[in-house]
Amino acid sequence: MSSHGQVRKGTPLLMLGAIGVVFGDIGTSPLYALRETVSMAAGGEAAADGHVLGALSVMVWTLALLIGLKYVTILLRADNGGEGGLFALRALAESRDERDHRGRGRVLLWLAVIGAALLYGDGVITPAISVLSAMEGLTPIHQGTHAHWVVVASAFIVLGIFLTQRLGSGRIGWLAGPIMVGWFLVIGVLGVRAVLSHPEVLQALSPMWGMQLMLSSPSAGFLMLGGVVLCVTGGEALYADMGHFGRRAITLAWWLLVCPSLLAAYFGQGAIMLAASKPVGNPFFALVPDGMLIPMVVLATIAAIIASQAIISGAFSMTRQLTQQGLLPPMRVVHTSPVEGQIYLPGVNFLMAGACVLVLLLFGSAESLAGAYGLSVTGVMLVTTILFTVVARRRWRWSWWALGPLTGLLVTIETLFLAANATKIATGGWLPLLLAVLVLGLITTWKRGLSLVNRGRLEDGLPLDRFIEGLGDETPRFAGTGVFFGRMESVTPVTIRKLQRHLDGLPETLVIVHLHALGVPRVPYQQRLRLVARDHGVWTASLRFGYLQSADVPSMMREAADRGVPIDPRTVTYWVRRDQVALATDHRTMSRWRVAVFAYLLRNATVLPDMLDLPPRRTVEIGMRATI
Repeated sequence: MSSHGQVRKGTPLLMLGAIGVVFGDIGTSPLYALRETVSMAAGGEAAADGHVLGALSVMVWTLALLIGLKYVTILLRADNGGEGGLFALRALAESRDERDHRGRGRVLLWLAVIGAALLYGDGVITPAISVLSAMEGLTPIHQGTHAHWVVVASAFIVLGIFLTQRLGSGRIGWLAGPIMVGWFLVIGVLGVRAVLSHPEVLQALSPMWGMQLMLSSPSAGFLMLGGVVLCVTGGEALYADMGHFGRRAITLAWWLLVCPSLLAAYFGQGAIMLAASKPVGNPFFALVPDGMLIPMVVLATIAAIIASQAIISGAFSMTRQLTQQGLLPPMRVVHTSPVEGQIYLPGVNFLMAGACVLVLLLFGSAESLAGAYGLSVTGVMLVTTILFTVVARRRWRWSWWALGPLTGLLVTIETLFLAANATKIATGGWLPLLLAVLVLGLITTWKRGLSLVNRGRLEDGLPLDRFIEGLGDETPRFAGTGVFFGRMESVTPVTIRKLQRHLDGLPETLVIVHLHALGVPRVPYQQRLRLVARDHGVWTASLRFGYLQSADVPSMMREAADRGVPIDPRTVTYWVRRDQVALATDHRTMSRWRVAVFAYLLRNATVLPDMLDLPPRRTVEIGMRATI
């Protein structure tokens, strides 16, 4: 659905939903972003006025350029069938003749995959740092450390977030919008209140303060960029969730509420830091009057939970897209509501919950977690800029005179951010890199192992045309319809040959289904099924679906019957294969540990009947054993 179609449903309601889902991560960044940035600018010493104004200036202009210009003004226009995100951008970047440039297409694919791998690091760190930053508000403002019970309580809250994922975000989603509207209004009012008391902080609107800080102390200014990036965490969600709310709703929500509130909160914290006679522990909670501290901690914790919900749902959606592209093993997907896209992946949820709680207990404070944050964010932003450049050049036909300066500016800024965050690898930046490497290792191992298994099948494969020619009166046939799944349209499915060999017969009607996961969000229902009648009762069916859709084979069989295929959808038997891997002795194709990992993934992958919702009583599995 296009954004225009969604706007007709009611822009105010879509804006409310966008505020609750899209802006949760970036909306909770005032809890920690300015504090960490000023601390890095000061180099561990007491922060002077120049440090505060310079850091604040750089943050303001970073929000303007990366969020306001790149994402809201430009990137939201790059929609693929109304959808956004890395894979939508990658699909747009592919030219129509990409089949003739497979090497170029693989580069674009792996750019998107690297960005997706980095997003998992963001998904593990965001709940931990957001909840812990909110809970640290219970610590006295001028106290440097917090009690251990704050960390333990935060761990239980984070664990509770993951345990409630099975209920679905739709059940509590209607509360997210109003709560986040209240959050933005409160932090905006508190910020304006502080700015009115110390209006000199508005000097930071001038970029000269940021330039002066960078020039006076280049090393400290460079390291400070590792903290500045914290103010744009969650920027990718603006583009990734475009399909749910539309470009207009997200744009209006940003300019009318989110951006003014964030700026007010940051300037208010800066005013508090300028006016303080001694260091302020957490300038965000220093904005809050004493009588409102506990309610503010509660509100901040709820906002952090909402921000965590958004990033976790994004991880579910990203995993599903990777599985549909054949880059990860099939996983169990639970639809938590009739709304498409609201899904729950138990396996991913379990792994993220364990990793998130472990990270929270390991780092123990938001300040320490800030050292781990940022590397994945800047990496994803840089990948997005590269893919956008390809889209602008190929699809939009932008000239290099217009595209060059814009791309050069964005790449320069994001490369500086990436380099600054790379200096934090030893103090926590290793965490998102480790997670990304693990995800990429799983992806490459699964893709390589699957290609070897399929290659072994195809080497012995019988061409489909020759198989159909061999079907004659001498081939025993029994009543009924068999649905088989093929890997390549020109090759006879192995399950058919196994059935013919062991039963010495075949069903009267054979339907060979080929599944095609396309690089578009959704395929219109009228275009999803293509049928071809062959000789001797053989039909081939091509089922096409987008990366946001499920391959609903039973419903396609009902449509096939309506279009003239002589089958009864209520009595169709589905024949599927289940692969197993036998460990070879030479391991010339893959190292032994990768074979073992692939075999484990294959054993625990969701089988085809579950993935396609095939009826259990009419599904027969045939085991296949391969050596790689």
